[in-house]
This record gives sequence, structure tokens and C-alpha cells, in this order.
Amino acid sequence: MNDNNLPAQLQQLCGLLQPFQFGVGGSCLLWQLGLETAPNDIDIVCAETDFAAIYQLLSVSFQPQLTAAHAEYASANFARFSRAGWPDIELMAGIAVKQNNAVVNWVFKPQHCHWHNGICWMPPADWLQLYQLFNRPHRVAQLRRYLVQLRLNSLG
Repeated sequence: MNDNNLPAQLQQLCGLLQPFQFGVGGSCLLWQLGLETAPNDIDIVCAETDFAAIYQLLSVSFQPQLTAAHAEYASANFARFSRAGWPDIELMAGIAVKQNNAVVNWVFKPQHCHWHNGICWMPPADWLQLYQLFNRPHRVAQLRRYLVQLRLNSLG
């Protein structure tokens, strides 16, 4: 992925989605925080009530991709989109994961998101929870270190 285009692509995408409740997270958030050098894709979490409208809007400019069912992920809504020159976009809502014969739900709180330079970012603490839920220990460690350093800096 060409990082040089990423800020403009994220701004364009967020401008398109501005009427909806959503936030950008995942590896783009880690990249924005300086924890990752090259994002894998663009992760967008949205309110379940906005998923269908966002899906339709993205389908105009991006190609929806078939995604195989995941053994552990049980989210209510998930879609992947692609377009030449862009990282894949993963749109998700109603996030849930199967753990120990139960389904654990995670609730998106759009009021936690904030706009910065034309991009609607999810907070790192929310992605810490998500990466814990997704069983991604490397990402959990990255965000824990970041949040501890942030706390130390704010005390200092």
C-alpha cells in the first residue's frame, strides 16, 4: 500500500461517510498513532443502523468482495470492498466473537470517535478491547504500551 495516498483516501472516505455514525480503526489507527508503518487495510466500524446505507454508498465506487464465514467471528454485519489503487476497506457493525461456547458482543460507541484532519478516528482504547476480543496479542501489546506511555506523558 502506498502510504502517501492514505491520508487523502481516508479524508475522501470520511467525507463520503460523514452523515453516518462510524469510525476508522485497526491498522490505520495504529499507523496514525505511529505504531505501524504500513496499514493492511481500512477498518471502518459503524452503527448497525447505518450499515446497509454505508454498504450501498461504498458499492457505488468500490467492488464488494465475497468473504468466507469465519469460525470465531459472529458479527451481525461485515463486508469487504476493493478498488484499484486503494487498500481494501472492511466495514463492520454489530461486532461479536464466539468464545468458550458463547457469543461475546462489543458495542460501538460513535460518541467516542473524534475528527482530526478530516478523518473520523476511533479511540485507541476501543481498539484495545477489539484486539483483545479478536485474540490479537501483538496488537494488544502495541496498544497497551501506547496507552501506558500516553498516561505517563499526561502525568509528566
